[in-house]
Amino acid sequence: MKHGGMGLRKACQHLSVLFLLILYAAVPSAAQPSQNRVVILNSPRAQNELQVQLNTEIAAILNDEDNASLKPIDVPVTDDLQRLNALIDSIYADPTTKIIVVSDLSLNQIFAQRTQFPKPTILPFVFDAAFNGLKRVDNTSGTKNLAYISPDFDFVTEFNTLAAVAPIKNAKLITSARILQRLSTAAKSNAISGGREAGFSLSLGSFDGSVETFLNELPANIDAVFIGFLPGSTTQQIKDLFAALTERGIATYPLASEQYVTLGALAANAPAADATRIARRTAIYVSEILSGVRPQTLGVSIDLTSQLTINMATARALNISPPFEVLSSARLLNDIDERPSRTYSLTQVAREAVRENLALMAQRFQAEQAKARIAETRSSLLPQISADLSFVQRREINSVRNGVVAENSTDATISLSQSIFTEEFWAAYDIEKYSALSERELLREVELDIIQGAVETYLGVLLEKTSLEQAIYNLDITRENQRLARNRVEVGTQDKSDLFRWQSELATAKQTVLDANASYEQLRQQLNQILNRPIDEPFAVTVESLKNPDLIITDDRITKLIGNAFDLQVLTEFFVEIGLDRAPEIKQAEVAIDSTNRQLRSDKRQYWLPDFSVVGRYTNNFDETRNLSATGFGGLPAEDDWSVTLQASIPLFEGGARIARVNQSRLAVRQSQASLRNVKNQVEQDIRNALEAVRASFASIPLAQEAEAAAEQNYELVAASYAQGQRDIINVLDAQEALISAREAALNAVFAFLIDLMTTQRAIGGFDFFLDDTQRLEFSSELIRRVDANQRKTKRGVQ
Repeated sequence: MKHGGMGLRKACQHLSVLFLLILYAAVPSAAQPSQNRVVILNSPRAQNELQVQLNTEIAAILNDEDNASLKPIDVPVTDDLQRLNALIDSIYADPTTKIIVVSDLSLNQIFAQRTQFPKPTILPFVFDAAFNGLKRVDNTSGTKNLAYISPDFDFVTEFNTLAAVAPIKNAKLITSARILQRLSTAAKSNAISGGREAGFSLSLGSFDGSVETFLNELPANIDAVFIGFLPGSTTQQIKDLFAALTERGIATYPLASEQYVTLGALAANAPAADATRIARRTAIYVSEILSGVRPQTLGVSIDLTSQLTINMATARALNISPPFEVLSSARLLNDIDERPSRTYSLTQVAREAVRENLALMAQRFQAEQAKARIAETRSSLLPQISADLSFVQRREINSVRNGVVAENSTDATISLSQSIFTEEFWAAYDIEKYSALSERELLREVELDIIQGAVETYLGVLLEKTSLEQAIYNLDITRENQRLARNRVEVGTQDKSDLFRWQSELATAKQTVLDANASYEQLRQQLNQILNRPIDEPFAVTVESLKNPDLIITDDRITKLIGNAFDLQVLTEFFVEIGLDRAPEIKQAEVAIDSTNRQLRSDKRQYWLPDFSVVGRYTNNFDETRNLSATGFGGLPAEDDWSVTLQASIPLFEGGARIARVNQSRLAVRQSQASLRNVKNQVEQDIRNALEAVRASFASIPLAQEAEAAAEQNYELVAASYAQGQRDIINVLDAQEALISAREAALNAVFAFLIDLMTTQRAIGGFDFFLDDTQRLEFSSELIRRVDANQRKTKRGVQ
């Protein structure tokens, strides 16, 4: 039975091999049978970008080859290495096979473990030759019939770089179960020893799509997970994995591609595989082998320069703060912290400022104090009643001994005084009412200033955000240009002067990012202060546009007026009329004139108008001690007493003080009148200046977009010429600077226009945010009516 069982197993194995051979023979070729077939081994699952590019590029190369054709083969998904090797051997044994290209990522691992290659073989995706145990001799494979493509990449470097982002004690390296099974024992040992060399313990594991299963099997002491290739997992599964690990406080570090960082991983140092470059390099190797070049002489290196990339949103979720030296050299994603605990729009900022600003609250209290002072001043015009209680003890002198004066006495007095007419009191009362009016207008002025400050600070946050984004973009393309310069130096087409210059530009670009980030954070803190929020509270912002329904400018009829000089003049006159009518600065100046006129009138009246008042007094003696037995005039007991006094008084001579007061008040009136004229002129000038700025910034929006498009095209042409050695670094720097400036100007053009619009609304003394739909419609309709009337008048004049 034992021998029978063995025979049965052997028969099954032979049948499996026969099945694979039949499957291979049954795969349709992409062209007619040829003796020079290029066999490309694909994954039977959904093909990724690398595989698609590879097939496309090789097919394009073979179109120019008369004696070669492409034969794609989808390799079955199986964990049986014996069956796979049998299929591979059968493909090598096929006399029509000329070249084998392995596009499947996991199959690259299988082929890397082979020691012999009967026919030319190309492995495009060897991301660590030493890790996979492949030889490398003078930038070639050094193995007969083998060509592979591998970037300068090793796990120890990756581990050290990523461990600098945050401390690691226990880590796990995961890939798909298929790839993990196909890794050699030596490759696995290399990975574990690499982690040990980087200062942490490392174990290997697999992930095949189930986040729950993976988390259940993950040891509790793991604080970092390194991610290898996951060809069997969907993008959503990978995102869910990163989110779940981040929620557990576990850092995630992709080793295969920095693109995983955009899906929620913490950091990656491996570059995103340049599918086009790898595919074209592979296609060129196919063409060269067909022309007779030996595969083992082809270069294996490809420049995929590493760049540490950190997802700062993930870092914040993990409460990780990478060291400054790491941040300064890394590309940062989601560097701007906009956790959506609070989101502001332009309208919300304006209304929030009115409700919450502390300076405005203080001004409201000051206005209330002015009302209280009116009541205080008015009190001097009303009856004044006072009461006194006194006790007197006298020493024994003759008047006491004789009974003229009591030795001790207890008395109570009540007094009543009423000003019948006192010009000074009435003037003070009237002037205090004017002062309250002035405080009310001052409150309106402060309110308008606070709203303007809030909305302009908010728009400033948007401007600084754009500046920060463009500084980061400038840093990215500077890094790319530095990489290009390094490549040119390495191949000997350029000396090191360009490389040094790009290093200097890179350092400057990093400084610019730091400065831009500081300015951005400062303005965010300033906005929080204006809105009476915690200074460091994070908030999100909306992207403001000209479609804000709370702005009158969204009425297309009004935007058309801005571009027409004659209509803009009518718009300006209308705004000037409104501004002069409701500007709080003008109303304060008018109240100041009324107040000084009242003081002047009071000072003049003091020449001829006396003050009239009446005073009543009643005194009651409760108790006294008096010598009633004394003779003479003494001995009379105390009695209650009362009196009423009517008084009129007028100063006859004060040494010229009255004349001086009249002159001073007369000059104060003239000063107030001059101030009013000056304030009116200033308000009108502010309105006209603001509208000129609005016209210019509105017209600049399409021009900025046009400049951006031209600058981008110019940079692309200059950069391409520089890559070919036809332009020098100065041309690239000029084009790069122009591009960054144009991009920033185009993105900020709308924000700049809105700032000018807010300045205009402040100048006319009111903001659109506080108008209801009816008021907004009335305002627009009145403006359009005036424009139409002016157009009819102009036509009549021409006729």
